[in-house]
Amino acid sequence: MYTLAVAAIIGAVLGLFVRPRLLGILVTVLLAVCIEGGVLLLIGMLEDQPNRELLIGRLQAVFGEGVAGAAGPVAAAFIGAVLAALMGKFSEPEGTPGLVTADQLRRKAGKNGRYSRVEGMVVEREVHARAESRIDSILGL
Repeated sequence: MYTLAVAAIIGAVLGLFVRPRLLGILVTVLLAVCIEGGVLLLIGMLEDQPNRELLIGRLQAVFGEGVAGAAGPVAAAFIGAVLAALMGKFSEPEGTPGLVTADQLRRKAGKNGRYSRVEGMVVEREVHARAESRIDSILGL
């Protein structure tokens, strides 16, 4: 019972915070399989030892008996990770602001080969228009 709850919580945390989401689900399942497989391997090694029945019984009570008992926590971890990943995917805002890179700041050249102005970059004034017309007349554009 406790193992199911812990596996589901670990699955939900890893499914929500590990990016990409599919990797979070995969890590969760692998972690649960490794823990359950390690306990089954430990129980298998302890079966040959004398006077270990009490320890084996308690390990089986906590982690389950055999592969069928180990499937429950693995399934709980998988379901917790998938549900958390889906809720995280649908609940995060669509337009999350990212970093501004140099490619986003680069201005595109127009048909005349000149760079276009970004909106709000320069305030249009008559002085600018006269200066551009003088430059165009000097260059013959």
